[in-house]
Amino acid sequence: MVEDNASGYGEAVPSGESPHPGDIIKDGDALISPEPLVGRDASTPLDDDEPEGIIPNAVLWPMKDRRHTQWHLLPHSERHDRLRQIIGSGTLSVYVIDDGKSHATVGRLVGSAPDGAQYSLIGRITREELAAVTANPAQAFDNAAELLLVGVVEEEDIKSSNIFDVARYNAVDEIPADYLPGSPLHKFRGDLEITIY
Repeated sequence: MVEDNASGYGEAVPSGESPHPGDIIKDGDALISPEPLVGRDASTPLDDDEPEGIIPNAVLWPMKDRRHTQWHLLPHSERHDRLRQIIGSGTLSVYVIDDGKSHATVGRLVGSAPDGAQYSLIGRITREELAAVTANPAQAFDNAAELLLVGVVEEEDIKSSNIFDVARYNAVDEIPADYLPGSPLHKFRGDLEITIY
């Protein structure tokens, strides 16, 4: 018998039945604890539900992947205001998405490598700090926490392609100055060295 699914997060499904993403397969004879199915034989697109289309995938995907609060997983009654915004223009362009009721994730495209990898800088700010970022996008990362340089490789026909952390920074002064807003996009000669382990 399938348990009641009042939460909307998936169901406990007896082995032998067809599970859906989010379901947990129950098998009394299993020697390991059940884990939820993340999906079927295809990746879940990180660009789903993005009608605005204003944030490039190389920035949007890591921002959505690394944020603390996954909006689409919240019950409708607990969802905060959704935020998609571009601040500044040209080399000062930074992008912002929601990260819970009190925070936002800010991101900037840094550059690309010949093999197709694209690199973005992302960080977490409070919603109160968003006003300062709007007033001066050059300082978008000055007060940000959880600063990361992230790489994205888009594969054909696979929307949630390879996302990988490249470098972690404790403060804005650790970030190379030419990765910050106001600097032109880099055309790196090769892949950047991964310093996060």
